[in-house]
Amino acid sequence: MARPLPETVLFDLDGTLVDNFEAIHRCYDDVMSMMGLPGVTLEQIRRAVGGSVNVTVVKLAGEANAPTATRLFREHFPSVMYHGLRAYPGCREILVGLRAKGVRVAVYTNKDDANSKKIMEHLGLDDAVDAVFGTNVHPWRKPQPEFTHFVLSSFKARAETTVMVGDSPFDIATARNGKLAAIHCVTTGSHTAEELAPYAPDTVHAGLPELGRELFGLG
Repeated sequence: MARPLPETVLFDLDGTLVDNFEAIHRCYDDVMSMMGLPGVTLEQIRRAVGGSVNVTVVKLAGEANAPTATRLFREHFPSVMYHGLRAYPGCREILVGLRAKGVRVAVYTNKDDANSKKIMEHLGLDDAVDAVFGTNVHPWRKPQPEFTHFVLSSFKARAETTVMVGDSPFDIATARNGKLAAIHCVTTGSHTAEELAPYAPDTVHAGLPELGRELFGLG
């Protein structure tokens, strides 16, 4: 029996729809150099991101350096954010395919709201979603339920008919805290299927094409 379609799908951005890890790595590495701190590897970045800049800088630069590192990252990132940027295979297809079936889709990310919208526009994906919800325009971050409630209210969506697609434990916690109908994960970003398993996502997929086909009946 075919799985009923949700009314709304919320997609995480980094690691789920797009690969922006090279730019994030370059920015953090530059910031650490500016501050005279040890450089960071791309793998360190993959393991650290997901909880917004405020959380990541503490992991990389330490609590004492976090305020300065956060400021420098926000100032520097716009100049490097398109470095290595690409949409994952199947990104446009799943967004367009869901909307063709009457499902509303939105980006829901801990990335800065303005930068998220610029990235979607740069990749020519801004016309494929109904909305983009990022941070720094209100006090919340994923996985705080207040952020999810704000998104649902702004989007006039219901939690019980909304699912989330993400790549990290932050996304799983976001869906659970917000009482969304389901959380589906892809392994293109920060975590493998084995690493996601203890957090009990509803489903895990190798990428967006598989997820679209297996969950939403997209070709």
